[in-house]
Parts: sequence; C-alpha cells; structure tokens
Amino acid sequence: MAKVTVMIYTTLRKSLGIAKLELRGRTVREVLDRLCDYKKPEVEKLIHDAEGHVRQHFVLTLNSEILDNKKTAAVKVKDGDILHVFPPVSGG
Repeated sequence: MAKVTVMIYTTLRKSLGIAKLELRGRTVREVLDRLCDYKKPEVEKLIHDAEGHVRQHFVLTLNSEILDNKKTAAVKVKDGDILHVFPPVSGG
C-alpha cells in the first residue's frame, strides 16, 4: 500500500483537530476510508453521502489534479502522493 499525505482544510480540520495525516491505501477511496476511520462516525458522515460517495461539495485534488468524487475507487495512489481535501466554505 502507498503512503499518501492527506492535507485537510477549514471545517474538516476543525472536526478532526489536525491539518495533515500520513495514510496508506491503494486508491483515493481507501485513503479517504482511512481518514474516516480516524474519527468515526462524525467524519464519515461529513465526507460520504448515503451511497458512500464523497459528497459533491468537497473538492479533492491528487497532486494538484482535481478528481471526480464518484470515481475515487478507480484512482490509484503511489508513495509520496499528496491528497488535498477541501470541504465546502461559506462566508461573505
């Protein structure tokens, strides 16, 4: 399994209490599952919809490339990859 750096921002950072984690997985989906395991069930409910997909209002990037939230299981990761998880932000 690859070791991936996961960067966490704004409201999700508040929920987790951390800004960065090193997690292992073969795909983006596996890495996100490990992120949810970090603080279940509240983080899992924030990230995943009823079908288990990453909620559409999250923006995911892998090494600066924007990902399709419904296809995270198909995106393979490798050692040293950086996954950014941007939750929704509001304000004015």
